[in-house]
Order: sequence, then C-alpha cells, then structure tokens
Amino acid sequence: MYLNKVAMVAADTTRTKYYLRELIRNKFFPTYVLLLLNYNEKCVPGQDSGESERELVELLKNAGIEYEISPNSDINSNEVLTIISNRVELVFIFSGFGGVLLGDDILSSGKKFLHIHGGYLPDYKGSTTNYYSLINENTIGASSMFLTKEIDCGPVLLRKKFSPPENRTEIDHIYDSEARAKVLIETLEYYVESGSFNFELENNKGGETFYIIHPVLKHLSILQGGEE
Repeated sequence: MYLNKVAMVAADTTRTKYYLRELIRNKFFPTYVLLLLNYNEKCVPGQDSGESERELVELLKNAGIEYEISPNSDINSNEVLTIISNRVELVFIFSGFGGVLLGDDILSSGKKFLHIHGGYLPDYKGSTTNYYSLINENTIGASSMFLTKEIDCGPVLLRKKFSPPENRTEIDHIYDSEARAKVLIETLEYYVESGSFNFELENNKGGETFYIIHPVLKHLSILQGGEE
C-alpha cells in the first residue's frame, strides 16, 4: 500500500534501515524517498563503520519504491529545498543524520516533517534522553511528532514507553531504532485507518530538556540493568 501523499527524506543511517525494513514489512510504502548520503570519508552520527547506501538502495528497488539520491547531503541546502518543494507529497517522514536540525526555510516550505523522537514527550526532550529515563524510571520511550522551529516542541501524534532491553549496551544502535520504528508504524496505522494525522498531545509544552549524557552517567544507566 502506498501512503497517500506521504514521502520520506532519509539519511544513510542505521535508523533509516530500521524504518525502511519495517515500512516495507508492514507494506506502508512512501510514494517517494529522497536519500541523503554521507559524502565525507568519516562516519557521521547515526552511522556504523562500513555502512553504505547499497543496502538502502536495494531495499527501495526490491520494494518498487521511487527514490532519488540527493546531490547534497545537507537537508538545509538549496538543492534539497528545491527537490522537496517541488514534490506533490504533503508529509515527509524525516530520518536525518544525528544532531541535524531543520532550518527555517525548509520548515516554511509548506511540507510537514514527521519525526520520531527518541524519548517520551514532553517529559524527555533533547538528546540521549533514553539514558536519563532509564535512570529515572527504568523505561525508554519514543514519540512521533511534526517538527517545528522549537526543538522537540511540535504536536505529538503518538508516544509510547518500552521496557528496557536486557543488553543495554545496544540501546544506541539497536533498541532506540527499534522503538522509534514501532512508533512510526503505529502512527501510520492510525493515519491509514482515519485518513488523517490526529494528535495525542497537541500542546507539547513544558517538560525537561536534556543534553548529551556524560559518559559516567551513561555507564551507570547501563550498569543499572545488571542489578535488577
């Protein structure tokens, strides 16, 4: 099933692979995917060593999904803005490189960007929030939202809490992506059933904003699992 007027802008990351696998497995096909590749020699946040675009391209080809490789890896570049602005789709699933924020121009393009935040909103905004939620309440979370200029303050469509994995050392590369993918699929299920995106929390204000966790605190949150 092709999603009605829903496309995807996807960086070459582990998270994108999880998203695409789950989208294809559940037969929720974006009508178009714009791939952002890393043209630098070094890996960027969200990439594993040795990762390439080959697997992403194969996934898209095998599923028969229209895709295009962007000439610029910067989501805020004029090239990407032009491509997205000229598309007929109204909503873009956003899976960018780690730490990259959408600028004013692309947020003002008339398109909506569906992002899955790695944390339960509005309680856990910012970066590496699942380690803080592990310390505070022994859960991890994910929330689907439309992006706005204010970081992690857009209206929330769906939010869920998950039990922590047995192996907490794999949160960054496996379980965070798995939790986000589950919330993405459930959000799209509601969209397909109702024909519209409905908000669970339209006023996503307040909460606490967290910053990249200190390595000692991160280690403690991982060790905490071994004491249960």
